[in-house]
Amino acid sequence: MDAILLARVSSREQAEGMSIDAQTENLKNYCARKGFDILKIFQLVESSTKKERKKFEEVLRYVKGLPQRVAIVADTIDRIQRSFKESVELDELCKADKIEIHFVRENLVIHKESNSADIARWDLGVFTSKNYVGNLRDNVKRSINFNIHNGIWQSQAPIGYKNTRNENNRPTIILDPERAFKVKRLFELYASGLYTLGAMVQQAKILGLTSRQVHATLPKSSIQNILSNPFYYGVMRVKGELYRHIYEPLISKELFDKCQDVMQQKASKRQKYAQIPFAFGGLIRCAECGCAISGDTKTKPNGKSYTYLRCSHYKGNCRQPEVNEQKIFDQLETEVFDKLTIPNTIAQEIVNTLKTSVQAENEFLTQSLNDLNAQIVRANAKKSRLLDLFLNQGITQTEYEQKRADIEKEIFDLQQRQKSHVAADKTFVTTVETVFLVISMAGKLFKSSKVEQKRALLNLLLSNCELKDGNLRYSLNRPFDTLVNLSKNEKWLGQLDSNQH
Repeated sequence: MDAILLARVSSREQAEGMSIDAQTENLKNYCARKGFDILKIFQLVESSTKKERKKFEEVLRYVKGLPQRVAIVADTIDRIQRSFKESVELDELCKADKIEIHFVRENLVIHKESNSADIARWDLGVFTSKNYVGNLRDNVKRSINFNIHNGIWQSQAPIGYKNTRNENNRPTIILDPERAFKVKRLFELYASGLYTLGAMVQQAKILGLTSRQVHATLPKSSIQNILSNPFYYGVMRVKGELYRHIYEPLISKELFDKCQDVMQQKASKRQKYAQIPFAFGGLIRCAECGCAISGDTKTKPNGKSYTYLRCSHYKGNCRQPEVNEQKIFDQLETEVFDKLTIPNTIAQEIVNTLKTSVQAENEFLTQSLNDLNAQIVRANAKKSRLLDLFLNQGITQTEYEQKRADIEKEIFDLQQRQKSHVAADKTFVTTVETVFLVISMAGKLFKSSKVEQKRALLNLLLSNCELKDGNLRYSLNRPFDTLVNLSKNEKWLGQLDSNQH
């Protein structure tokens, strides 16, 4: 009798693992014992659960095109099918005496004259195969849900992390030593409020932070995705829900939240003042009537453009005259940016003061963490004593579970306080860096032609801005008000409060 051999695996990995070759060799030996002549060997790399099984349909088309009856020889029932949809067509071919099916391991042959017992064995084989796949699918879903609720990320790690395997050869995620500090620096720079998302593209380029696949410069959309991804502070977002993950956080939640606030503020201002192409958009009001000051850009015949600040007169006409924006720039350069420096005579004293502050902050942090660690140790000891009491039947299971839950909450709260202290320390350092970044770069940034940088600086430095008789009235935000006055009062340090913490 002529025969065709059907060996199947579900994936390319299984095929490369010699599974399909082992099946084929077993089928050849079976045909040799039966005296079958092998017409063709089909080796399928295809899942049996697909709606469309193109390669399996190719086998059936080949069988239907043969003039003689043939034996389809397979290792087991599940190598041919894992659902009953194939049974209909196979059964019709058997009844038409076109085929008989040989399942080698089950020692089962299905043909035109098969009795009900053999048909039942076939159907049960299909049922168990189908049930296995169903359970496997359910287990995968359960495994996914289990992993999610246990903080295990199941996809590619975000930039700044890398997928790897632990000492037990299980997949895990670690900080990427080449990119982690660069991603962290992105958050710190953006949290300063000095940069738009567009400007952050250039900062990423300066840092050498590129995509993993082609090592290309990160586009604005990728920067925004990074800055909006809660994974970096210890939480993963899955289908809109947040779950705490088990991997090392790259940044604090406070830094992440600060970036979200900056992003929201910039988005709100872009939406509200999208049509205002000038540096004071949304920052300045009329001192006489309180209305917003708008910018009106005019281009002279020689090609030069000038922007004039004028009251919107939303509440009616007022006597506030319009003023050339450059006049206000000149005023700020003289009153603020030229003075936003640290005199050399006291620069070292300020550095020493900051070092003392940082040292005091570190000592406070260390003491706080030690105290919290001691409390956590005591809480764990309480939990251990509680377990002993339960095992000795000193309390009921209900009492044990209630008290244990209270202790677990206490430990969790203490751990959160630890993280808050560490985050506060990082925020302190970032604040110091931001202040000195502004001091060292404010003049250059302000003189830049980029309106968005001017606006970011003005928003950072100034508040309560009003236009009054062609001049800007404003308040300098702290600590820049003190820094601007340093050149006027070099004995400033002696006037500081004695408690520098």
